[in-house]
Amino acid sequence: MLIQPVDASNLGIFRICWGVVMCLEANWLHNQMQDRHHPDVFHFYFPGFSWIRHFPAAWMMEVEMVVMLIAAILMALGAFFRPAAVLFTLTYTHFFFSEALAFNNHFYLIILVNFLLLFTDADNAFSLKQRARARIGAAPLPVPAWHYLILKWQVVIVYFYGAVAKINHDWLIEMEPVRFWLHHSPHPPDFLAGIIKQDWFTPLTAWGGLFIDLFCPFLLLAKRTRLLAIIILVSFHGLNSQIFKIGYFPLIGIILLIPFLPPGMFRRRSKKESDVAELRQPFSTPRLPAPILRYILVIFFLFQLLFPLRWHLWRPANPSWTQVGQEFAWRMMLIERIGTFEIRFADPQVRKWIEQRPDFLPTLAPTAFLSMDQNPHFIWQYVQEIKKTLSQYGKADTPIHVFATNSLNGRPYYPLINPHVDLASAEFPPGTVPDWILPLPDLKVDFDQLLPFKDYRRHGKEAIEKWIAENPGPASSIPPTDFSASRRQGG
Repeated sequence: MLIQPVDASNLGIFRICWGVVMCLEANWLHNQMQDRHHPDVFHFYFPGFSWIRHFPAAWMMEVEMVVMLIAAILMALGAFFRPAAVLFTLTYTHFFFSEALAFNNHFYLIILVNFLLLFTDADNAFSLKQRARARIGAAPLPVPAWHYLILKWQVVIVYFYGAVAKINHDWLIEMEPVRFWLHHSPHPPDFLAGIIKQDWFTPLTAWGGLFIDLFCPFLLLAKRTRLLAIIILVSFHGLNSQIFKIGYFPLIGIILLIPFLPPGMFRRRSKKESDVAELRQPFSTPRLPAPILRYILVIFFLFQLLFPLRWHLWRPANPSWTQVGQEFAWRMMLIERIGTFEIRFADPQVRKWIEQRPDFLPTLAPTAFLSMDQNPHFIWQYVQEIKKTLSQYGKADTPIHVFATNSLNGRPYYPLINPHVDLASAEFPPGTVPDWILPLPDLKVDFDQLLPFKDYRRHGKEAIEKWIAENPGPASSIPPTDFSASRRQGG
């Protein structure tokens, strides 16, 4: 039963581990203050969320980071747990939606898990609150079973949709980008270096990753198979942490296994009767009426089940190429892209003006081009910002053309955006794939054809020149703009 009282100790251990990792995440965000989250650089937004912006001053963002860190510490300690969880969720979510360029699936997962924790009594065990209760002789409080269940459901959804996303030609047949990552893993441990580059290890990783994502979450739900699933998943996350650079996600994946463990396994008892006595104690509930709580959780999980499937609406467009529907869908570890990006202005006066004053362009974070040139929506946002700046000088009608090429999972470079389209006048309605994003043709997948990788600019230039020669138009006669002086802006 959902309201059956169960031991809260596992939830308490989970809260402690989660709070510690959130402290690490807060520190990571603070380090990003000098890069993508710096208040002086141009910030990209998610469709429909352009109204969420960073605080305008660095000191205000520093204060927000301090609040986030204190909230994470209080969560771990179990002191003022729910207010602390609210503060952490709000501040972390604000940072997340203030810079779409920094999107990562594990950041999104952090928001969802923290949101669910708001509705639990995770401070009923191993907390300062429980310690205070123990001093007056009060028995430990249990929690209703659904406090564990909502966390389990979230974990199952993430793994399941991660598996669904892997059912595609690149992953299962070409086994890319897994093969590329394994063969170019930076400084793997000595005991793995000779293994991960062997031919048999690539299909084991690709197909094994699919089966782990697909079956292990459900094996966790059954008592007979739970231990096997935990062993597999801990090994899986441990191996990933050694091979791939994916931040704290492996640690988060291991911590998320705690709610699946039998409730009470971390509780020490001196008397057999304590089990019964404890479960007879009344448990506290979130400060919301039961009907409202049910509606919130039902809507939350319906969204989690349906929203990741939206990329099917734009088939045959490939979300890995267009990036439309790629985010918030648990489409993880599917892409290795290399991109080139160049802006050209049809107006000779504007072109000369910007060559003389490269600082006129909106300032980008040093690492912005690593993600910006792979996402048409980000490119479009940046062009709109340039148009806004030009409008202040009576040049809002200046045609702006973008010469952008990408290589997706080892394919030859191909134009991402139609260079003949004036992107300053183009539109990008939310939930659509605009026709100025060129469809990706059927190209051979092989990273060797991109060698040497350091010549990616030449490869990209040759690809777009070939496309324009075969498809002449307005951009054919526009000369490039000399941005050499502005390299400090984009890295």
